[in-house]
Amino acid sequence: MANVDKAPLSHTSGQMQQAGISVSWLVGLTLAGLALRVINLNGGLWLDEIYSLVNQFRLGVWEVFTTYIGDNQHPLYAVLASLSVSLFGEHPWSIRLPAVLFGVATIPALYIFGSRVSSPREGLLAAALLTFSYHHVWFSQNARGYTALALAAILCSDYFIRILRQHRRKDVWAYAVIAALGCYAHLTMVFVVMGHFLVYLVLLLVPDRQGQRATSWHLLLTAFILAGLITLILYAPIMSQVVDYFVNKPSLKGLSTPLWALQEAFRSLSIGFGAGIVVAAGLAMFLVGIVSYMKSSPVALGLFIMPILITLLGALLARGTMYPRFFFSLAGFGILIGVRGVMVTAGFVARSMLEGETSERKATTIATAVMVLVIMISAVSLVRNYQYPKMDFLGAQQWLEETAGAQDRIVTAGAAAWPYKNFYGIDWPEVQLASDLEAQRENAENVWIVYTFARYMEVSAPEVLKAIRRDCIDEKYFPGTLGGGEIIVCRFPPTGSEG
Repeated sequence: MANVDKAPLSHTSGQMQQAGISVSWLVGLTLAGLALRVINLNGGLWLDEIYSLVNQFRLGVWEVFTTYIGDNQHPLYAVLASLSVSLFGEHPWSIRLPAVLFGVATIPALYIFGSRVSSPREGLLAAALLTFSYHHVWFSQNARGYTALALAAILCSDYFIRILRQHRRKDVWAYAVIAALGCYAHLTMVFVVMGHFLVYLVLLLVPDRQGQRATSWHLLLTAFILAGLITLILYAPIMSQVVDYFVNKPSLKGLSTPLWALQEAFRSLSIGFGAGIVVAAGLAMFLVGIVSYMKSSPVALGLFIMPILITLLGALLARGTMYPRFFFSLAGFGILIGVRGVMVTAGFVARSMLEGETSERKATTIATAVMVLVIMISAVSLVRNYQYPKMDFLGAQQWLEETAGAQDRIVTAGAAAWPYKNFYGIDWPEVQLASDLEAQRENAENVWIVYTFARYMEVSAPEVLKAIRRDCIDEKYFPGTLGGGEIIVCRFPPTGSEG
């Protein structure tokens, strides 16, 4: 543990030269990350972005500060997006701009933190993987607070280590402010801070051989208290609304279960890294990385793992639902662990096959080459991110308007109804019950129904979904990059013509 808490601060000339090379690479990666996150930034919006734009981003900044509409709202992001809309006008790219900036800033932040808890090489490789990560690019083009949350989690972890090593009060304030802003970006940041607090409690039981235990522990405790106070101040204008929402508006049970979240996470990882066998190999490397960090940097490992466990427990206890995106803020930690696993495994294999004084250097080169290959695989997956919008509402609308006949009717169901009515201004009736659908089919040649998120319709409109599966003829499928967010159009033929 001492090697984490009391890392040397001096550098040899060789280390300084290496650092200069790393910084040059980092600048290039950051610029590349910006370019990758700007491509197709103006693509079609998805459901939550549309809902946030209509109900939050169009409000004045003060209204955003004092209004809470539910857990779909990410307060800090709503404020920033509202400012962006007021400055640049209402466009998909303008409401996504804060997410881009937070996402790009996470690249150097991960390098700095990775270099602090491991090595500049591993920090740089982790930053490179983040740069070309399908999932990070996707969330960086998502008008939500997740990239702000991810940045806050990394920065707070970095300042936790800084407080342990350098005992500076300015780092205490930095931790507190960043943690509070992270909580204001998304309430799941509370779980990250709670994870850090558990690491702090464990460290209280470990003797400090350097004789400075009281100072660093006092500063960490001060950081947690300040973070809590600043968070309460930020939430004060909407605190009663937040409490009312979480106490009196329970979420849907039985849909977003931990098992579903695990399956969805595996599906999502398969998109970013290819075949399932690659994901399985990645999980093996993750375990190797955990073992390595356990030996070399247990404090860092605690900062990685404790927030994951607390987020898992907290999400289940707070709302009873689980989504993979709850863990996106911890993706940087997962990347660092995975990079360590690849470096250790590839290095071990290389050293076992090589002999001589240069074996260690060659092993490091081979391990780095393996990581570069992983980064290239991840980069290839970005093509899909640019190929499709997150949800293709506009494509479905255009196709229906060109295809439906004059005597046909177009209706909506499920989650497709709200965006078409409240954002696109299209007066397509919504069907929620079987009787609604039967009424629309009367005296109509064909009834076209556009819907999405069928698994939610099993709860919100089960009769309509049953009729769709029984009688509706699939006509067009509009893929999107959002899991389960494809837009589906099917056609009910004239009444009495089925079969």
